[in-house]
Formats: sequence, C-alpha cells, structure tokens
Amino acid sequence: MKSHVLTVSCQSTRGIVAAITGYLAEKGCYISDSSQFDDLETGLFFMRLTFLSQEGVSEEDIKVGFAPVAKSLP
Repeated sequence: MKSHVLTVSCQSTRGIVAAITGYLAEKGCYISDSSQFDDLETGLFFMRLTFLSQEGVSEEDIKVGFAPVAKSLP
C-alpha cells in the first residue's frame, strides 16, 4: 500500500482534528502518523498526517472528497 502525507495550515479553531481524521476514517484510511500544533502568536494551526487507504480509495478520490472539509476550515 502506498502511504500519503497530508499537510494542513489554517486558523486555529475547535474541531479541526476531528474533521480531518473523521473524513479519512470514512474513506477507509489508516493514519500511521499524526502531528499537530498551534502557533499561539499567530493563531495558526498546523498538522501533518501520514495515512494509507486500506480500502483502495484513490488519491484523487480522497482529494476531491476532502475539498468540502478543507473549505469548512477557517
């Protein structure tokens, strides 16, 4: 299985981790590594996830489906 890396940066707010990990779980993805942090000086949130699709969902399908999640993030 091919692993993928997702990087995120946005305004810090409640529910970001839940939205991203929930989406990946719905798509049948296994998260093998996750790291996130807030920059309290700028109010920005940063996240890096490594995951693989255990159900064979293509990278393109994951990207397309993730667009509404990304738009919901500040």
